Amino acid sequence: MKIITKISVQKQAGRYNIDLDNQFAFGVSESVLIKYGLAKGRELDDDLIADIKLSDEVAKAMRVALNYLGHSLRTIKQVQQKMHDKEIPEQVQLQVITQLEAQHYLDDLNYAIHYVATKKTISPKGPIVIKMALKQAGVSDINIEEALATYTDEEQIIVATQLAKKAAVTYKRESTRSKQQKIIAALAKKGFSFDMAQNAVSHLAAEHDDQSELENIQREADKLWRRYHRDDNSKRQFKTKKGLYTKGYTSDLIDSVLANLMLEDDK
Repeated sequence: MKIITKISVQKQAGRYNIDLDNQFAFGVSESVLIKYGLAKGRELDDDLIADIKLSDEVAKAMRVALNYLGHSLRTIKQVQQKMHDKEIPEQVQLQVITQLEAQHYLDDLNYAIHYVATKKTISPKGPIVIKMALKQAGVSDINIEEALATYTDEEQIIVATQLAKKAAVTYKRESTRSKQQKIIAALAKKGFSFDMAQNAVSHLAAEHDDQSELENIQREADKLWRRYHRDDNSKRQFKTKKGLYTKGYTSDLIDSVLANLMLEDDK
């Protein structure tokens, strides 16, 4: 048995030095000091000393975890990784995680539900990207599916359509077909299914501006027509038409624009 001969305050707030038999033995947090009722003159055996030291390791690890959780919601995996980075023993990590779950500081389902809600409005994403992010954060498949169930098809259409409208501005100088393809690709990258992306694009179809399409093809046709001005008429038409097809314009519109270009050349 060893006797506590001195308890002194450390420079670090909330920490105390414990001297046993007139020699420094270990440090403890205030919570551990209170938990074990440590006081001058108390006798401690080796098993109790080991328990006290382990409890102090848990208390320090808990402080690390709570500081990390103070910034935002975290998953169990993320908190474990944070403690791992701090070189906290796995045995201590498990005790901290158990306590945090019991106190509802850690709840992967709650994290997933909040994450999905955030991705509907802030930096909008589709379910596929959200699912990948949650899996990477360590959320179970069951919890992911339950959280994604809160992201209804109707909400996805609203979000995807808003993103499609923004993308349409970016590709406003493209042909309708090319614009639609690029918008669908952009929505897929954001995590929406192909069907959902097509549905969002179909909402824009009613807003299709024939005048813009005509202006776009005329601009592209003028460039190509000038580019191939050294070719004979037949080859010039072929190359211009091919270039416009590649841009996604329809045959009827291409033929109409080419006819006008040839008429102007004949003047």
